[in-house]
Amino acid sequence: VFGMGALEKLDKISIPLLMVIMLVGTYLALSKYGFNGLNAAPEYSMSFLAGVGLSFNFYAIGAVAPSDFTRYQKTRKDVAKSTIWGVFPMGVFTLVLGILMTKLADNFDISMVLIAVGLPTLGVLAMVLSTWTTNSTNAYTAALNITMAFNIPDNRRREVTAVAGIIGTVLGAAGALDHIEGMLSMMACIACPIGGIMLADYWILGKGKPQNWAPVKGFNWAGVIAWVIGASVAYYLYIEWSGILIGMVVYLILIKVLPVDNKKLDVDPLIKEAIDSEVA
Repeated sequence: VFGMGALEKLDKISIPLLMVIMLVGTYLALSKYGFNGLNAAPEYSMSFLAGVGLSFNFYAIGAVAPSDFTRYQKTRKDVAKSTIWGVFPMGVFTLVLGILMTKLADNFDISMVLIAVGLPTLGVLAMVLSTWTTNSTNAYTAALNITMAFNIPDNRRREVTAVAGIIGTVLGAAGALDHIEGMLSMMACIACPIGGIMLADYWILGKGKPQNWAPVKGFNWAGVIAWVIGASVAYYLYIEWSGILIGMVVYLILIKVLPVDNKKLDVDPLIKEAIDSEVA
């Protein structure tokens, strides 16, 4: 609700603390269960390809959303560094620790594993921190996009964030996560064409140059139509990644028929500063 500054303060405290909890939990799980759990035959609940598809769907959504945050970074180099040295190593690190803990204890719920090894307080804390850091960014992104899509004044963004967060929390408590695979598949169908359109607009039409970009006046109907077509085809083919290619190709065709008016609006000062810095 309080924006990027509050998220930064939260993450600076919670993420290092979560790493410590994960390390301690893994050590205690090894001490209590030994390495025997690593040799136990797993009960397969999905095929390898289904697992790959589920992972792709998760990361496809994550690949489109970060522009809501990376817009605050001054150069492309900063964006690359934050991903290569920040998100990627920590993602792999927590993934490996999570696999070890859950495999050793034969329990997929990490918070329950921590409780089982005698750390109930840290177990609850880990659950709260991991949920809080993830879903605070989800609520921020949701509110930002709702504000933009419905042309809500920016000074009402906090109220929109609160409402989006409450709705998301209620849906989660009502059992929406019981259908996580279907939800991720649907969201990937929605997100992938957006990524394809963004790639086409910036890297192909704009030649990857920040100075070639400007906000669109009203709606970019070529983009909207390309997104609908890409999402629909990906959904009915049940091939989520196809939405990237379909959205990209359809947009490049439609933009010639439905050109956008993107030269008459003043660029937001924050965006202009970032463009000027990148060009320099």
